[in-house]
Amino acid sequence: MRNDALIGFFCILYGTFFWGLVWFPFRLLNFGGIEPIQGSALSFLIAAILALVFIVPKHYSEIFQNYKTLCIYASVGCLTNITYVLAVVYGEVVRSMLLFFMSPAWTVVLCFLLLPGDKFSIKDSVVALLSLLGGIVILFDSSLFNFNFGVSDLYALVAGIGFAWTNVLARKYNHLSFQVKSFSIWFGVSLGAFFLLFILKSFPSIANISNSYNLFLILSIGSMLFISTLIIQFGLPRIHPVLASPIFLFEIIIAAFSSYFLANELLSIKDFIGGMLIIAAIFLSARHQFQKDTF
Repeated sequence: MRNDALIGFFCILYGTFFWGLVWFPFRLLNFGGIEPIQGSALSFLIAAILALVFIVPKHYSEIFQNYKTLCIYASVGCLTNITYVLAVVYGEVVRSMLLFFMSPAWTVVLCFLLLPGDKFSIKDSVVALLSLLGGIVILFDSSLFNFNFGVSDLYALVAGIGFAWTNVLARKYNHLSFQVKSFSIWFGVSLGAFFLLFILKSFPSIANISNSYNLFLILSIGSMLFISTLIIQFGLPRIHPVLASPIFLFEIIIAAFSSYFLANELLSIKDFIGGMLIIAAIFLSARHQFQKDTF
């Protein structure tokens, strides 16, 4: 394995710790009167402000020259992060995570469309179908012979598609620095979230924001977002999107333990079986990609 791939592995592994635990402070904010979109707007604004101070002055010309590309990247990042937070705050954490990680299905399609230089085989299609089967098992309600599909499930699926899209774009736009791509995500999520709040007429109250506990959470999430996104964006282009997927699976383990101890959530047998299918799909996908690539 190349040094770049090894660096990418550890960068992504670090990111899994943050995203496997971030659901909890967002839920605490929700209990404190700061709803998920409001929390996303404020916390990503903190990260964007930090970027304006530490990143933009050194990368201003790169941002200006690639603003169209960065707008695409920012839009995908906005979709991914807002729907992810909505899913883990309003839904069951691990169930949302499993649906989120149906990434092989979306990654195969998006790689085919956006990375024409990558070749795909029947094995890639089998892996994608296995991932979809896992999602079907999780969502299927056998007692009613229909799909038990909640709004939080939809958020998780949309976030997963956005996640796969972000991974593919990170490789496609490898000419851009990770600092600039990170800035575009922070700025995009914050701007998009505030736009949604304007449309929904649901701005947080000053009293809720100025509450010392809520303010501490917002500043903490924003600061950690700044650090974690930089590390993940630094690592993503160094490893193939399909191969990156099983590394992110560690996020499920972190989420499972934290949701059990912090929110007393348990997986059903059906969710467990579906999750195993999705995890198997991701590992098979990574194994197949590892055989195709030369490290």
